[in-house]
Amino acid sequence: MFSLRISIVAGLLSLFATVGFAQSGSSQTVTIVPGSSIKFTANSANASTYQWLKDGVIQADGKSSTYVVSTAGKYTVITYNNEGCASVPSDPVIVIVDQPSTSITADMAISKTSELRAVSTNDPFEYTLSVKNHGPKTANMVKVKDILPVGLTFESLINPLVGTATYNLDSRTVTWNILQMDSSATADLKIKVKTDKYGIYRNTATVTANETDPNLTNNSSTDVKPILGITIPNVFTPNGDGKNDTFEIVGLNLYETNEIKMINRWQSTVYEKKGYQNDWRADGLSDGTYFYVLRIKTPTNTWQEFKGYVTVIH
Repeated sequence: MFSLRISIVAGLLSLFATVGFAQSGSSQTVTIVPGSSIKFTANSANASTYQWLKDGVIQADGKSSTYVVSTAGKYTVITYNNEGCASVPSDPVIVIVDQPSTSITADMAISKTSELRAVSTNDPFEYTLSVKNHGPKTANMVKVKDILPVGLTFESLINPLVGTATYNLDSRTVTWNILQMDSSATADLKIKVKTDKYGIYRNTATVTANETDPNLTNNSSTDVKPILGITIPNVFTPNGDGKNDTFEIVGLNLYETNEIKMINRWQSTVYEKKGYQNDWRADGLSDGTYFYVLRIKTPTNTWQEFKGYVTVIH
């Protein structure tokens, strides 16, 4: 008779058991999770060599008193004394590899969106982070992370109604912690940013919780925001002095496909042009405030619309 010491290591869990190898026809079953391992140690009086078998097949690497396995199967060991006499095979230890079962699940989801309006350089705008627990259980220690891309300048956080949010300047990371969210609960956080560089900004936010998440496809969300490299003035002076004589939209030359419409306070169109060239002088119009609608086609082949007003002073 000899014994087998089993060491099972899975994460921080350690389980030890001793199995007697008499010919009793008994066996032991052990379940481990994928990625963990079991260490078998055979103790037999007068044994000089060992041979481990899996499902009755001799294992070439199993010739010492210890044997580490991480795959499913039925394991036995045979020992040999100094005269070469073999013992009978030990009672088997059956190893099962299986995922840990848990009933505590919380399907966390996140959505990141930017303002729908067109945004130009140096024009502050907001992102909205929306998280929801689709359940079925309560989510604990919910954490949202959002790393702002290089080029965006952080302005402020609009304090959420749930949890606490902070911004780390060095890592450019917004961290939003929520201690607990019941099933079906939602929460929002707004982040105000701006940039002085035009282009396409892609920004991804993620959410996690302590509980097992049955659907990881909705744990991240990416927003794609075009920042248009234009600056629209709110006043110009067409008095012929050579300074600020036209309604000049800085950066409009980057967007050759454009349309503009100027409207007076009575909602009448006083000027309209496709492919505007920064040459409107408000000829024949009196001083006052006029409203513009500017549409430009972005590099993503979509139209963006700007609305505002400009004051004309002759």
